[in-house]
Amino acid sequence: MQNTFLSEEPARNAPGPKPAKKLYSIPALLRDRTFAGQFETSTGSYEFTYAPHSARLSKGKLELTGSLNIGAAGGAKHEVRNVRATLAATQGGIYGAPAAIVARLRSTTSSLPITESTGPLGFVGVMYFRLSPINASAAGLNIDLSSVQLNARLAPLSDTEREMQVIFSDLVAAAYGPQPNLSEAGRHLTALNRLLGQA
Repeated sequence: MQNTFLSEEPARNAPGPKPAKKLYSIPALLRDRTFAGQFETSTGSYEFTYAPHSARLSKGKLELTGSLNIGAAGGAKHEVRNVRATLAATQGGIYGAPAAIVARLRSTTSSLPITESTGPLGFVGVMYFRLSPINASAAGLNIDLSSVQLNARLAPLSDTEREMQVIFSDLVAAAYGPQPNLSEAGRHLTALNRLLGQA
């Protein structure tokens, strides 16, 4: 019986993966009023910040507008202005609801002890934004940035970040619920724009 083998060419000589020509998503953390993170492409590692300066509801969806700054880690940044970020989806947070939400619920109900971050205690932990098409050369990159998703995690450390999380949570509950309440959403939108305007 004759043994047959696959190619004996060493794996180290096999061609490597082709460099990505398109950037699909970038992860970020909310820090102060800015989303900050980093990502890698075939040409290197980059840091970025997305600083929204205004918010509105467009066709029932939260839309932020702000500046995107991208640059090599530790290097100069390229600024792209008026980048829109449309909220496509959210993920609920865990490890306890924000204190402001707990206090608000306790002031309106006398039910059993509060233990779960669901229902009235639900809050936003991650926000998924679709960014408007970005001119790659203006951002100092040679990669397709026409359809990038910003995956923004909310893990507040400061009072400002905690306030932002509560406002985002209230706004999402009002605008994205089964029965959207645009009047209520507008109130939270005003609060968000006030906070963004303090930057």
